[in-house]
Amino acid sequence: MYSAKEAAEITGLSTATLRYYEREKLLPQIARSSSKYRQYTDEDIEWIKMIQCMRMANIPIRSIKHYVSLLIQGGTTLEQRYTMVKEHMEYIKGQIANLQSALSLTQSKLTFYENLLKEPIHQNITYVEEWKKFNHGGRL
Repeated sequence: MYSAKEAAEITGLSTATLRYYEREKLLPQIARSSSKYRQYTDEDIEWIKMIQCMRMANIPIRSIKHYVSLLIQGGTTLEQRYTMVKEHMEYIKGQIANLQSALSLTQSKLTFYENLLKEPIHQNITYVEEWKKFNHGGRL
């Protein structure tokens, strides 16, 4: 069993976030000690890590709540959960594609600046000239 502080350290979340997850019914019922302190099990920690993963994928809290409620209901909701996970995977693939495009543009801009800094006139370039030069492959 882990205290709230220990669970926070293990998961990298604050104790306030853990309480929020519990309040929002994203976690199963967390056990309490005789003095009413939260006691997290290894299973609770794994559950929290699942929620963290979903949050990292930008899945909204309301969707996570819905998923968790289906999960708690058991096997009768398996098809619904399958559909949800499949849709989220497609969403993540779209995010990855967008990030790949952003990375590519950023790399191009970085290379452009590296080359521009080598030119003696780089300090006198206006933003209009820079824009044209970048968008026309280095030519003005």
